[in-house]
Amino acid sequence: MQKLVIIILCLVPFLANAQDDKTITSALQEQVEGEGKITIYDESGIEELVIIQSEVNRRRSGVDGWRIQLFSGSGPTGKSNALKVKSKVLNSFPDNNVDLSFTSPWWRVRVGNYRHKHEALPLLNDLRKLFPNCYIVKDGNVKMNKL
Repeated sequence: MQKLVIIILCLVPFLANAQDDKTITSALQEQVEGEGKITIYDESGIEELVIIQSEVNRRRSGVDGWRIQLFSGSGPTGKSNALKVKSKVLNSFPDNNVDLSFTSPWWRVRVGNYRHKHEALPLLNDLRKLFPNCYIVKDGNVKMNKL
């Protein structure tokens, strides 16, 4: 039973945009032609917990996720260096989300929006050709609609 709850809670961010007239479990159990059938047996109260968690995720500005950090710098050249890195990434990898942020005194350039760390590895390997010192970082502000 605990595994089922964990599975459902992991699926909540992906189902947060589900239609309001459907519950999450009914959306999961909806049969689609050519696909398998999912049957969920849950205890009373589980659906309400999932709905509460979905609402909490909607209210947050983002969820915990992973990005690849390419640059972190401060000082008088921090912003200009960050903009150069962002430009370089957008020219080489135009299909990826590039996030430029400033949290005093640091300018940071991060790429990607991943729910799980292992999902960032293919892009990390590609980015290392241009940015050999880049690395994966945990980010608590990954937008759910970008996952």
